[in-house]
Amino acid sequence: MAATVHSFIKLLLDFYYYLLNKVFVFPSLEKLWVIDLRTFRPYSISINHNAVQATEFRKISPLGITASPQDHIAKGLTLLDPGFRNTAVGESRITHIDGNRGLLQYRQYSISYLVTHHDYEDVVHLLVWGHLPTLDEKLNFRSRVAKQMVPDQSIIRVIQAFSPDAPAYLIVAAGLTAWAASDPDSVPVYRGYSIYEKDSNAVDEGIYRSLAAFATVVAIMACHQQGKPFTPHADPTLSTIENMLIMMGRPHDRQAASALNKLWILFADHEITNSTAAFLNATSCLSDPISACVASVASGNGPLHGGAIDLAYKRFKQMRNKEGVRKHMADVKAKKTRLMGVGHRVYRTIDPRIPHLHSIMADLETNVSQNPLLDVVLEIDRTVAEDPYFTSRKLSINADLYSSFAYAALGFDPRIFTPLAMTARCAGALAHWRESMNQPPCLWRPRQVFTGEVAS
Repeated sequence: MAATVHSFIKLLLDFYYYLLNKVFVFPSLEKLWVIDLRTFRPYSISINHNAVQATEFRKISPLGITASPQDHIAKGLTLLDPGFRNTAVGESRITHIDGNRGLLQYRQYSISYLVTHHDYEDVVHLLVWGHLPTLDEKLNFRSRVAKQMVPDQSIIRVIQAFSPDAPAYLIVAAGLTAWAASDPDSVPVYRGYSIYEKDSNAVDEGIYRSLAAFATVVAIMACHQQGKPFTPHADPTLSTIENMLIMMGRPHDRQAASALNKLWILFADHEITNSTAAFLNATSCLSDPISACVASVASGNGPLHGGAIDLAYKRFKQMRNKEGVRKHMADVKAKKTRLMGVGHRVYRTIDPRIPHLHSIMADLETNVSQNPLLDVVLEIDRTVAEDPYFTSRKLSINADLYSSFAYAALGFDPRIFTPLAMTARCAGALAHWRESMNQPPCLWRPRQVFTGEVAS
């Protein structure tokens, strides 16, 4: 019976293909041809950049041909894709990743070229405005960000109202919220109309303000956590990183500035990650960018995203030494526990950022030797790179986690690792926001598939 049905379907498909050839001469190769076996109707859906428009599937319905177009759409197919596992939410020219080949590029430049030849300010300008800056553009960028890096006293009071031991992401979120509240004219609802839609000058001003706010809030928090007095510093001739370090109480720390410039290039963007998606979800309703940063921070803290860095680092502390690493690895291979911070959802070969992180760590070798926990980290890295259990599974240390080793070598408090990573990624989120503001507004409002009982 099954063979008979299969033969009938094959015959039917051959017949439809014959008809399509007769009617359309030859169907385009850039088309998806769908036959709905519920109604035996064929549908043609265009393929562009190896993607199809999801809304085209709403034309496919079980209704008869006499039904109205509105009824067909109301009963049309919905794509069920929990977690956006195979759904693109937009088109972008900003970042490209090829996980199978281990490639990462910003705009038209490889990550290796940018780390070797440029600094973080150059890369922010490239991501946001589409080209590497001239010297004048770079100086203008510095000046405009620095101009915004003087916080209102209300922001400092909000951050200092928290216990220094409170979760860092909550402090950052509160600080950014206070920053937005201190400048209500930058909030569209307060102003009473859309501010940023199709207004590139307002968008650019929002970008400078957001970059300044994020770096300054993290600096205030770092001082509060360590019991240091906070002193605003906004020298327009210095980079955002240099001003942030000075506000953290680390003036003239050239080693930290150099390392952060390289680290932040590596993590400035990574396509539409969970936290970037949260940012864009918030701005899809035309909200202000600092409020969207708050949504991004809340998302980035979760243990399946940026928060995994904190969880892994705490696990490393529990291992204490190389013997602890060996015992933990044995438990991992016996499937008694998970090894945190290993593997990546995108890369199926070595993460292209890892070699650069190794180079940064080599430059910090003296600092590494003075930190016993980093000895644990390097033993984990060695084991994962050499043990057949991990190499056969193509697993390697996660780059996001590896960056925390560099932060530790630079003497940063572990509580600030994730906020530092968030500060770097803020640039990428803002670049995607600016790109979206040049397009027609589109509110993100996912559909659902109702599986409950419909009331009579």
